Amino acid sequence: MKESVKIKKIRNKLLRGCKKAFIGSKVVFGEGPCPSRIMIIGEAPGRDETRLERPFVGRAGRFFVGIIEDVLGRERKDVYISNVVKIWPRIPTKRGRTRPPTEFEKKFFLPCLYDEIAAVNPRVVVTVGKTALSALFPSGKFVPNRWVKDKRGFSLMPVYHPAYILRRQREIKELTLGLRRALYEVRKRLEGRGG
Repeated sequence: MKESVKIKKIRNKLLRGCKKAFIGSKVVFGEGPCPSRIMIIGEAPGRDETRLERPFVGRAGRFFVGIIEDVLGRERKDVYISNVVKIWPRIPTKRGRTRPPTEFEKKFFLPCLYDEIAAVNPRVVVTVGKTALSALFPSGKFVPNRWVKDKRGFSLMPVYHPAYILRRQREIKELTLGLRRALYEVRKRLEGRGG
């Protein structure tokens, strides 16, 4: 898929800044059509995303994208997918583990995320997990699967992070059903059937 000129400019600006602030870190930028009626925003890339330099390609990402494709009836390539933080917040152990992004990391990448949203111009944004919601709605409480009004003109649907769902094996059916219902509401809104 060819990258739009707007997105290419945002990416290049970010890469220049990252070379100074995050020496040696691989940047995992968003991907998808621009403009796009829907945008998915997660927290940060993990090990697999960093290795492949693509968002949402690890175990949890594949689980989530499979549900997106099934419920929304759109292929991955038809949805713009990104993260708040564009580098792997890694604990430097032998294998590397993921930690929550620091405040510095979130603040550093926020202008890039806002530029991405402006370029993509989505009708609906799905925020995946608490970090993604707080990036766009700092004063908002994380209540998954319920619409949030956003003053920028798009509808905002926060959902649980798929890694959270996959770790809760006793509740996985219920949590997955909640995610599917939320995405069905997204589909209705995209089709002009939701409020």
